[in-house]
Amino acid sequence: MKQRKKPVPRIVAVAGGKGGVGKSTIAANLALAIGRSGHRVVLLDADLGAANLHTMLGVIRPACSLADFFDNRIASLEEARVGVALPTVSLIPGTSRPGAANLSAADKARLIKGIAKLDTDVVILDVGAGTSFNVVDLVAVADIKLFVVTPQLPSLHNAYALMKACVHRVVRKLAPDDLGEAMIDSALGQESKSRTISQLLSVLRPMDEHLTSQIEDQLARFGVGLVGNQLNGDKELGVFHRIATMIHEQLHVHAPVVAAVRRVATLGGGLKAGVGTIADRGEPAHASFRALATTCMAMDLDQLRGLARVQHERTMPLWIQRDFDATGT
Repeated sequence: MKQRKKPVPRIVAVAGGKGGVGKSTIAANLALAIGRSGHRVVLLDADLGAANLHTMLGVIRPACSLADFFDNRIASLEEARVGVALPTVSLIPGTSRPGAANLSAADKARLIKGIAKLDTDVVILDVGAGTSFNVVDLVAVADIKLFVVTPQLPSLHNAYALMKACVHRVVRKLAPDDLGEAMIDSALGQESKSRTISQLLSVLRPMDEHLTSQIEDQLARFGVGLVGNQLNGDKELGVFHRIATMIHEQLHVHAPVVAAVRRVATLGGGLKAGVGTIADRGEPAHASFRALATTCMAMDLDQLRGLARVQHERTMPLWIQRDFDATGT
């Protein structure tokens, strides 16, 4: 009898585009909150070249890391898992060696394939800053894409830039061939005069109705949520709601505010490993993480992945799958 494949775990990317907004703190506390509810969670430090989750969680010298996976010293990501805090939560440490962020297409495809094979209920990816293709693809591969934003203009600008890069990459690579990509590039326009996604769809529809429908379907289930972090008061929430409206108007993506985390001194980090990362049970932030965990686990995977994706048990975007097939890794 053919062995039944294990289901692909629920994949959550925690991103933001800018360093210092608290992505790793959000990722760690979300992992623990989901783990406390009884689900098995793997927290993977995908901040390639600037990995620090292991020290934040008190793991000083991990026996294995992503470096061992990329160098083929271990065969699977399972071998790099390290227990942290709860029996239901484990960590896959990242790597900070020079050049770690410059993944080849083969390494990126192998990493994403390895994530999909992890024996767990949930994988949380702590993604690095910037808008490189490696960052964009690790965000795009996730079922749920959490963008951590603080009430400062650089954070809002960089989060929007990363989300726009994700949307444009997905839209462009949905094209079946070079001609389709050229059509999309032409419809999007140049950087200085770029159109909104709504404008793109109106231009593209008369040329290719099927491709237009594919893009609309993909963006309708993009799985984005905004996490407001380091808030000083409820008034700052209005900024995030206005950004959510702009995202929908410009990118055709629904991006609700799914959590608001107040600024607290206990989450400010520290000089000692494992200090200043995890919210205490009595703090309002602890309740915020618990509510965020409930929201993430309540999201319908069938809807997020689309019927075809579920039937074929795929979790890789089309362009990642093409890279994987081309390398034969």
